[in-house]
Amino acid sequence: MKTKYISYLLRVAVLAYLLLSFYYFLGKPVGGGDEALFIADLELIRTSGWSAAIEKGISLPYMMLAYPLSLVFEPFVALRGINILLFFGLLIYFFRIRKIKDLDFYALLLFFFSTVGYFMAGTNDTLFVAGLVIFLVETHRVLEGTEKASLFWWGLGFVIAFFTRELILVFAPVIVLALFLILKLKKARLRTLSVPLIVAVVLVLLNLPSLSENGSLSYDKKLPPETTEVTWAQRQYYAQLLVNQGKIPNYNHPNWKQTETYLKTHGQDALPRTVGDALFFDPGLTVKEFFKDFLDIVIYGGRQLALVLPIILLYLLITWFKGRRWSAHLFVPTAVLVMMCVFALIIISFVELRWLAPVFIAAIFYFYVLKHQSRIPKLLVQANYLFTSLLCLYGMYGMITKL
Repeated sequence: MKTKYISYLLRVAVLAYLLLSFYYFLGKPVGGGDEALFIADLELIRTSGWSAAIEKGISLPYMMLAYPLSLVFEPFVALRGINILLFFGLLIYFFRIRKIKDLDFYALLLFFFSTVGYFMAGTNDTLFVAGLVIFLVETHRVLEGTEKASLFWWGLGFVIAFFTRELILVFAPVIVLALFLILKLKKARLRTLSVPLIVAVVLVLLNLPSLSENGSLSYDKKLPPETTEVTWAQRQYYAQLLVNQGKIPNYNHPNWKQTETYLKTHGQDALPRTVGDALFFDPGLTVKEFFKDFLDIVIYGGRQLALVLPIILLYLLITWFKGRRWSAHLFVPTAVLVMMCVFALIIISFVELRWLAPVFIAAIFYFYVLKHQSRIPKLLVQANYLFTSLLCLYGMYGMITKL
């Protein structure tokens, strides 16, 4: 089959998949998962004001975008609508700022969008992901550039992600690596950071109620019930113990009461209280779960990225071992691998792939770069497009059977 026909097949399959996914995901019940938390935050702002909401803890940038819409539409419509606009804003960033005209690249992005579904839910995932994707892509651009590049979008993406979700702290290894490489190579004009710095200062000032009351920035908090002293880390660790014993299915959690009962029976030290404690609580289990979770990321990541993930990771390893040295060109696949390892290590129970969305989208961008620079065989590119088309059909079948 000629390359152009494979591309046409990909685009048609993704378009059909996209339309069905809109119908499927936007038709889901209101308030499912974390969406209820953000609906409650909008209500808190409306009834108690911004200062009280910031003291309690909200995702400030996301609420600032969603709240005006919530005055006109139902809160869930405002939250979901903003997320769809943000994702398509990310597409515009690639098209207008990064000048990517390859329709197949956008087909892969929309396949990812249609598969994961959470960009159509009312949570702050989309804003966080968009900010961090821009940061990663701009890091690649700066490191690849022959002339000193602007850090405007790089800094703006980081500031947005930093103030949106506390999850940014988990991405510290990749962020530190990006800072180190850019400063070392001296490939950027620091004065172009003025606007991102102004935005950061404004957001810090808006965070003053939380900084004054809690000593920290305002982030959305999915807290345990006030009636329990059990932590999320304890509940997640206990979940994995139950899964390993065959008492509950994988990707499930016991409820708070069950976890509390376990601690009362076996003692308060029977489960680690924090993620850091969990790493060293049972080193054997930590190592075992690391390899299991890493394999799960590769397998289920393939459902969201088709062949993109194995292709860029193999390219990283082959290039690394052939040259026996690392280069700045490998930043994006290195970031993908590092974050896969980080999440596989720190999460003793199952890894939610939405946490990896920033590096997964960066992986799609890097696949485009490899294709555009003819660094991978055309046969691999065509195989990925064909496999993606088949996954579209599989995804549509799954959605139709659930309607």
